[in-house]
Amino acid sequence: MRRRGGKGVIELAIDFETANERRDSACAVGVAEVFRPDAPIFRRLIRPEPARFSPFCVAVHGIRPEHVAGEPDFAGIWPDLSVRLEGATLLAHNASFDAGVLTACLLAAGLPVPSLRFICTVDLARAAFPHLRSHKLNIVAHHLGLSLNHHEAGSDAAACAAIGRHVAEMQGVATVAEAAERLGVGARRPGIPVSAPLGRSAAVASLPPPTRRVDGQNFAITGTLVACSRPDAARAIGRAGGTFQAYVRQDTDWLVVGLSPGKTKLTAAQARQRRYGRPTLVDEAEFMAMLGIG
Repeated sequence: MRRRGGKGVIELAIDFETANERRDSACAVGVAEVFRPDAPIFRRLIRPEPARFSPFCVAVHGIRPEHVAGEPDFAGIWPDLSVRLEGATLLAHNASFDAGVLTACLLAAGLPVPSLRFICTVDLARAAFPHLRSHKLNIVAHHLGLSLNHHEAGSDAAACAAIGRHVAEMQGVATVAEAAERLGVGARRPGIPVSAPLGRSAAVASLPPPTRRVDGQNFAITGTLVACSRPDAARAIGRAGGTFQAYVRQDTDWLVVGLSPGKTKLTAAQARQRRYGRPTLVDEAEFMAMLGIG
């Protein structure tokens, strides 16, 4: 039985690990209850399709193709996962990443994307512990004396839940959502409405005006964006003081990676990273956060 916080709110922490640079390549997921630390942690390995594991990602989490060969794909684990997430507010450490993975995996599987509320515990930790030199999960966990097997999805989710619980207790409130509100940390609702037709993006006609500046920064985009069309994204970049580039060039600072990204741009970006130290690859949620759109 899931414990409900104040006002009947269910709060869970979620963490994904991915096999490669694509957000739809989830290979592990962990879910932990925020206010019931003794409850079993939901852990599942996932077989991404295709099962391509980058050396970088393997070095981070240690999951290899042979570990997931007999595991279900995302559609196979979704019935068990979705019943746990239903009606919950989700905590994630760098919520734009985990929300982006969830959205991308659902779209790739042809499943509707529920409108879930996410609270980023990186933002929460920055507000609650401004003196820390970094707010990475392992640094915050060490500060709070939490045990952590970093990049094991279940352990990461449990640490994320503990951070949220600790901050709520610091603020003297019954839920992490209330603590976030007190600290001025906004909630995010990534993804597309559950009523959107399968296989189609619920793109809006236009984006809200950017609230942050990216003056002098150059952006390229590869793949399909969920929240808007590419022309809308280009206009938003211009309004924020940046420049949209149709191709990855030597002076490209950021490559926004959407669904089904093009191999040509990814290869060009990786080659320029090695030579020039840029561009930096970001997903759609991170891009929107940079522009202050959400």
